[in-house]
Amino acid sequence: MSLHYTSKMTGEEYNEMRLSVGWRPITEGQATRGIAHTTFLVAVRDDEKIVGMGRMLFDFGYTAYLGDVLVRPEYQGRGIGRRIVEMLINTTMESAHEEERIMFILGAAKGKEPFYEKIGFKRRPNDESGDGMTMWKKK
Repeated sequence: MSLHYTSKMTGEEYNEMRLSVGWRPITEGQATRGIAHTTFLVAVRDDEKIVGMGRMLFDFGYTAYLGDVLVRPEYQGRGIGRRIVEMLINTTMESAHEEERIMFILGAAKGKEPFYEKIGFKRRPNDESGDGMTMWKKK
């Protein structure tokens, strides 16, 4: 196993990763645009095969959304996901000025909450924050 971390991947690879973890694919256009407009991206390859990825959408103010942390099932449990998240958080924090705080937000896939808690994320609702919410709409 020869893993290397990069900031490049294609929309096709993005859908490949979605499928590998049991998520539905999105259109090729959505995948390509989503990757192109991602603020920070970490893609993990075993030789040339894409085996993990994560995206950060950051407003360069105080809000950063961590999305799509995906690791192929046969590569899970090796610290790859944790390293992806840490790299994305560190890259985002490099953009902050002294004394600034960044609020990192995510929507964990069902059952993956303990993974994020180990990194320092807190479940909602809690004493400080209400429920996280989502809405999907189709055109």
